[in-house]
Amino acid sequence: MNWLGSLGSRAVWRLWMIALGLLSLGSVAAHGQMSTSPRLQYTQRVWHVQDGLPEETVQAVQQAAEGYLWIGTTGGLVRFDGSRFITYSRSTNPGVSENSIFCLAAVKDGSLWFGTEGGGLVHLEHGSFHSYGPEQGLTDSFVRSVIEDSAGRLWVGTDNGLFRMEHDRALRVDTSQVAPSLAVHAIYEDREHRVWVGGSRLLMFSGGGVHAYRLEGAYSQNRVKSIVQTSDGTVWVGTVSGLQRLRGGRFEAVPGLHATVRTLREMDDGTLWIGTIGHGLFLYSHGLLQSAADRGLLPSKTVLSLATDSAHQMWIGTQDGLTRLSRTPVGVVPLPGGSDPDFETISFDPKGDPEGMVWVAASQVYAIRQQLASLYSFSQLSGVPVRNVFRDREGGLWIGSDGSGAYRVAAGEVTHYSAPETLSNNFVRGFLESRDRAMWIATDEGVTRIANGHVRNYRVRDGLAYFSTRSLIEDNEGKIWIGTDQGLSCWEAGRFVQNEATRMLAKEKIWSILQDRSEAIWFGTRDHGIFRYREGVLEHFTTEQGLTSNSVYQLLEDRFDQLWISSPDSISSIPLSALDSAQPESGAQLPVTTYGMPYDASGAQMYGGRQPAGCVDRDGGLWFPSSKGALHIVPEPAPRLEAPAVMLTDAIVDGRSIPASALHTIPADTSRLEFSYSPLSLRAQGSAHFRYKLEPFDRQWTYAGSSRMAAYTNLPAGRYTFHVAAFPLNNPEAVSETSLTFRKEPHFYASWWFLSLCVVLAGLLVLASYRWRMRLLNLRFQAVLEERSRLAREMHDTVIQGCTSISALLEAISSFERENTSMQHDLLHHARTQVRTTIEEARQAVWNLRHGEEPQQDIAAAVESMAEHTAREFGIPIVCRKTGSAFLIPRSAAHEILMVIREAIYNAVMHGRPSQIWIELEAQSGWRVGQGVGQRAAQLSAVVRDDGMGFDPASPPDDGKPHYGIAGMRERIERLHGEIQWTSVPGSGTTVCFSIRRQALAPAREGIAV
Repeated sequence: MNWLGSLGSRAVWRLWMIALGLLSLGSVAAHGQMSTSPRLQYTQRVWHVQDGLPEETVQAVQQAAEGYLWIGTTGGLVRFDGSRFITYSRSTNPGVSENSIFCLAAVKDGSLWFGTEGGGLVHLEHGSFHSYGPEQGLTDSFVRSVIEDSAGRLWVGTDNGLFRMEHDRALRVDTSQVAPSLAVHAIYEDREHRVWVGGSRLLMFSGGGVHAYRLEGAYSQNRVKSIVQTSDGTVWVGTVSGLQRLRGGRFEAVPGLHATVRTLREMDDGTLWIGTIGHGLFLYSHGLLQSAADRGLLPSKTVLSLATDSAHQMWIGTQDGLTRLSRTPVGVVPLPGGSDPDFETISFDPKGDPEGMVWVAASQVYAIRQQLASLYSFSQLSGVPVRNVFRDREGGLWIGSDGSGAYRVAAGEVTHYSAPETLSNNFVRGFLESRDRAMWIATDEGVTRIANGHVRNYRVRDGLAYFSTRSLIEDNEGKIWIGTDQGLSCWEAGRFVQNEATRMLAKEKIWSILQDRSEAIWFGTRDHGIFRYREGVLEHFTTEQGLTSNSVYQLLEDRFDQLWISSPDSISSIPLSALDSAQPESGAQLPVTTYGMPYDASGAQMYGGRQPAGCVDRDGGLWFPSSKGALHIVPEPAPRLEAPAVMLTDAIVDGRSIPASALHTIPADTSRLEFSYSPLSLRAQGSAHFRYKLEPFDRQWTYAGSSRMAAYTNLPAGRYTFHVAAFPLNNPEAVSETSLTFRKEPHFYASWWFLSLCVVLAGLLVLASYRWRMRLLNLRFQAVLEERSRLAREMHDTVIQGCTSISALLEAISSFERENTSMQHDLLHHARTQVRTTIEEARQAVWNLRHGEEPQQDIAAAVESMAEHTAREFGIPIVCRKTGSAFLIPRSAAHEILMVIREAIYNAVMHGRPSQIWIELEAQSGWRVGQGVGQRAAQLSAVVRDDGMGFDPASPPDDGKPHYGIAGMRERIERLHGEIQWTSVPGSGTTVCFSIRRQALAPAREGIAV
């Protein structure tokens, strides 16, 4: 236990030596008198109103089991998760009866009890506040202390009595036998399960009984404000006049402290922390009382509460904000006169002092012995600005200057080396003594080797990578490695050689070089992280693998095989074992431990560029130059931290912030979505790093470092799950994760129903297109077929019928005797007439095929003309009768009707051998003679009847050939949307009837594209 406050920064034997030395200062100190306090190695963080506190005065602090910190202020109850303050006050929560919170008790069931100044006792459970006052038995509303004992009983101390909560009621504890009136300010249960109650009196409850203790001094000075039992079993009581402790059954005052002790807390190292009103913080350990009031540790000298958390950090509530103190192994040795902005180098000199000493080269030279820095001057080098100090194996002291060359001081003699003869440049950056006892000196313009009285300067023309040299080491094989501002050089066997490292690092600024115990060589660069050269292979590590910075000033190795890295604003360490197994290309994070600066070196900046920018002392301690002085670290294996719980705090939708828990859907027009997250950790927030992934948008994790915001733009519609994971920087394998599922609504044109409708419509369109295409194909096919049928009909009804007639006439001519020339001439004349008629009908059919518009024709007159001609042709009487008025129809329609009637006549003549044929035309109501196409009538009917042989329509023809004539007649009438039927009885003749509606004859014919 280090009562000096360096908290583990010294070996045990040295701690006891210092303690004994301090104890020997005098019996007054040995009895607890005030002692000069050493430096306290704690990082400090202070929160004020501007950081989120409702008011500056913090009266109570306690950590809950969930990890939150509950804070009682004069402005309300506050919950703190390490990054955000959430305030519960009367203005926001009606259940909070009073804003001034005096005491807190986070109990075993996870709920919180807190006492107020004037508002009674309040219980926070499951997010609801319940107040307790006179109606619940609590007769005094000023609650000064509340605790839960090991038996689960809640004790409540007020300005007017002590109470216990039972069955949701406050029951007064009877103290009338020992204290008729009792004001309670402190309640404490010790390890023996005794309950101590302090206020106007000091009482101890044990085994069902109560015992009153008398404190030393006047009654007015003995009002108790705080009670604690330390690890050695001592009970300490803070009063309005100081501190008392229980010894031999009685309390005695601790000398040297005359202030109201408001709060007491023991740290795990056994040091008792004492918070006072107006006199700041005191520490008591090993009989020595020391003050920390005047060292800038706290923002106020009024300390109202002390509490420790699970990470062994101290939380201090003051009248001017909340302070967190965290141990750090980093200590600072300030330079006399304050910080020195010209801090150049720091080096360990094992021969400068029996215990070793540390040289500091700044604007002046300082020597650090036993943690104290003192000004040092070299009488032989008066006025020389010193950059470096180095002790060689023979005990000579080499001193590098800023413009005056190098000096060697040995046995009172000074040897001066300067440019251009004995030094490459007068601005010295580093020294190295090789195993052959040669001295290498790095300068601003080259490197110099001094061996056996001979001096050799090396520059770029001699093989040096670059003139500006920064670092020098000799490896275990005797190679000299020289880092420059533009590449790396390797000296081996008297010459500069090239290898994988020199080739790959040809453009790098090499500011530090180290060979570790495994003989791997490490190169620290100014801008690109670190490189490891091992067995001919060069590997690269940067911030992508977890380094705190890509700018490296110094590399050191400690006795625990940890690699230490100093950077402009940080010091960190990495286990070499982790680096040995690391694969830089895998992207895995390295376990990096960063070290916070102590409060008296807050904001320290490291120095580098000249060697050495860090050193290891005889005890294994590490030293680094900084803007606040010389930093000293006693290294230990870095503890691996547990992963903090991670919380999604807010979602920001196009600039509008909402609680993350309320994010379920986002509108379709959202262009930017951000997630804010933070760890539930009371440690320094930079110790936690994050990675996140949005499924299914991201294919892999995005490493965010310490950033606490993830942003996405123009997400497509869909369902997403946002994952965020937190892990300690020095333990990347310990991961905690949380997630949030939400949905982005689609635009209406991207919604499922719209897309489904589009698919259906597209299907219908395809189907309609297909059906339309098929219809067109069918229409074209029908048109072609109709034309072919029409041609067939025309050929049958004109050419074939005409040819048949001609053939019959010619056969008749051939059957007459030669002497009957008159009859032959008549038949021949009829044959010629039939040929001309057939040709004319064929021309008319061709004309009808080639012309769309056509003249009107009187169908009745045409039928009469055809009947007359046919009767004369075949010599069979044809009687034509019409009813109704004469009318006009399109010539094509008239042609179709005439062809049907003629076919019926020809069939009768050719097959029925009738004695007479009758044709009847009837125009029913609506016909108007001589009007155009637009006039309408009901129906046109025609009947062709003969008295011939007749036939059976159901039986096939005698010759076995199809009824082409009948088929053609049907097609012609159907084409005119009419109806036709045959009635025939063998031996009784045949009747052909058809009817056509007038409206089917009036419109023009529909054109079909073929």
